[in-house]
Amino acid sequence: MKNLLVGLLFLVLGQVGAWFQQFAQMKWPWFRENTWFTAIVLGVPLSYFFIWGARYVYDELESAWSARLFQFSIGVVVMMILTQFLLKETLTVKNLVSLSLAILIVLVQALWK
Repeated sequence: MKNLLVGLLFLVLGQVGAWFQQFAQMKWPWFRENTWFTAIVLGVPLSYFFIWGARYVYDELESAWSARLFQFSIGVVVMMILTQFLLKETLTVKNLVSLSLAILIVLVQALWK
């Protein structure tokens, strides 16, 4: 379980950084005007977060499919939280169902042995 929690931490950090890399330009013009800086400065550390996150989650779940579904679902959760709070986009019923499914996928991958 320790590997899963460490992997979760790395994946959340990676997903938060990836959100800013992709969507901060919609809120702050600086990000839109400095694409190369954003790609280079955020790109390398984010790659390491995703690599380490995948490693720890894989070590715990012992399956690339499980690790990928776990990572995907964490990304959906982070996306919805940051988009709602920073871009003020409300959650529609469709998005709430998707968020629920993402959380369910994380629980299935983490708890089903």
